[in-house]
Amino acid sequence: MSDVFVHPTAIVEDGVEFKDGVKVWHFAHIRNGVKLGPKVSIGKSVYVDANVRIGEGARIQNSVNIFSGVNISDWCFVGPSVVFTNDLSPRVGVKQWNIVDTYLDVGASIGAGAVIRCGIRIGSFSMVGAGAVVTKDIPPFHLALGLPAENIKKVCACGKEYLPLDSNKKELILDCRH
Repeated sequence: MSDVFVHPTAIVEDGVEFKDGVKVWHFAHIRNGVKLGPKVSIGKSVYVDANVRIGEGARIQNSVNIFSGVNISDWCFVGPSVVFTNDLSPRVGVKQWNIVDTYLDVGASIGAGAVIRCGIRIGSFSMVGAGAVVTKDIPPFHLALGLPAENIKKVCACGKEYLPLDSNKKELILDCRH
């Protein structure tokens, strides 16, 4: 495997699958059965739970916990200290753990400190603002902000052009040239 970097302080359990260009930084913990696509970057103090899959080119910033049930597609950005949940009604000793899947579709970006409730789909090339609390699906190419997060605008693939929610200019969203 060429060009894989794992910092000496990182813990990588047996059975982790790395592709070329993966970088795992200081104090990260990668559990067994994790699959990291090519060019994935795992930041400082990131925890990746067993059997999680992270797609090509995804960037996970510092201090993120990615629990079982979180599915991250290619070219996603997860900002520092983002919080994912994976059980809608967690209890200790009174019920079975019930993992509910969460999906980040291709190119989705999540800002620093956002909280993502499990069972959510964050659509392709959508953006979630820093500090937002996501309690429902975010459609592709939408910008969601607030508590709870609301879709406020449409956004092009590169994230530089914003359109009103009622805009029908699909050519700009799908074929941005910024």
